[in-house]
Amino acid sequence: METHEARRFVVLDFYRFVAALGVFLFHLKNVDKGISPAWNGSYGLFVDMFFILSGFVISYSYPAKSTGVRSYLRFMIRRVARIYPLHVLTLFVFAVLGFMGVAGPTPNSNLADFFYNLFLVQAWGVTDHLSFNSPAWSISAELFCYILFPVLMLIAANVRPLWLAAIVAITYAVLAHGSLPIWQERSQMYGANFDYGMLRALPSFLNGILLCILFKLSADVRRKPVVIAGILLFAVAILILNIFAKPDLAIILFSLAILLTAIGESAFKQFPGASWLGRLGNTSYAIYMLHELLIILVFKPAWIHFGLRPAGFAVFALASCVILTIVADITYTYIENPARLLINRLSAWSFRSPDEYRSPREEVLHLGEPEQAAN
Repeated sequence: METHEARRFVVLDFYRFVAALGVFLFHLKNVDKGISPAWNGSYGLFVDMFFILSGFVISYSYPAKSTGVRSYLRFMIRRVARIYPLHVLTLFVFAVLGFMGVAGPTPNSNLADFFYNLFLVQAWGVTDHLSFNSPAWSISAELFCYILFPVLMLIAANVRPLWLAAIVAITYAVLAHGSLPIWQERSQMYGANFDYGMLRALPSFLNGILLCILFKLSADVRRKPVVIAGILLFAVAILILNIFAKPDLAIILFSLAILLTAIGESAFKQFPGASWLGRLGNTSYAIYMLHELLIILVFKPAWIHFGLRPAGFAVFALASCVILTIVADITYTYIENPARLLINRLSAWSFRSPDEYRSPREEVLHLGEPEQAAN
């Protein structure tokens, strides 16, 4: 059967969009202590799905022949260009708000915290609290995985998939269930952030690399209906998070959903609604990075100003999701993506001899890459 190696998995992009909104709702419910317990789902675990997705799509798009220091520097620059501009923008906005005395979720932020955040090491065990834009801890954890990426790929390339699966399982078991004293609470990897949150990201990122290897071995089973199974598993995983709060089961379901969705989507020349799914996927990083800011400046003040009650939280949450998505779309179009392209273009020029320069327009086209990595 004919298959199509998708340069961009738009359904996975949509999963990332849903997950970003899930994390937003996980924090939005704190606008009122009277919000129904029905909204207390473990949506913070969507962050672990981000790590899995990042491992999958980055290893999928990374050229097999890219080796050596030069290729590694190119890789790191592109990854930093993807995550850093919006991170720095939100960091400075939070710093200004702190200077103005506007209370946020991390009121104890100090000068040392600013530099930890600036260099994206705040999730590496250097501090004992969250600070500034608190969700950015996961970007710090992502950076840790990017730095280790060549090592992880080397491991993946030199062991059989079955052995790699065993390594992934053991890593999860040790970090999530080893009663390690590095976590704020024993055996609580899935709640880690400032307390060595980068180690929380590691097994999921490696899991994503494993899923990519399995996907590349799936050429004989790529059929369009498989994507339906992937979507259903993703829905079941959300249900597990909302009702049962079983992180290990959710991780397994997310992993299967990602693999089956990629297998099924690759059978399409173009997935139905690809342009809209891709556009929503593009907003996911901005949704994740901006949502705390908008909760402080817009959504919580609106809740208080209009005297809203917990019974109306569902409608309020829906309206807030729409507003946040629009803001994220604008941010991606006018700030995030232009900054990424500019950094990539400048770095590409620095890697070439003068006779290899392209025009700015040609360079933008050349550097266009699928917006796969999360956050």
